[in-house]
Amino acid sequence: MDEINVILAKYPGLGHVQLCECNSIHLSIGPVTVTLSPEAFVETAILIRNAMEQLREIVGAQEGGENPFQRGENHHNQFIH
Repeated sequence: MDEINVILAKYPGLGHVQLCECNSIHLSIGPVTVTLSPEAFVETAILIRNAMEQLREIVGAQEGGENPFQRGENHHNQFIH
């Protein structure tokens, strides 16, 4: 990937994703940049997608009047802080 330097995605006010000539993906959010191999970037994207799916379930439970933070049969999430 010689001489490749392209912005793959940009969200004004948040950050951008850049493919670099060093065969890395630079994920920049605010003042923080994380440099990843293309394979690690794909795995990170999957991780974030899975987190969004969990968040959607949590928000849906809250809107339905349930307490998504209560452990029980219907709640398989582990909440850590």
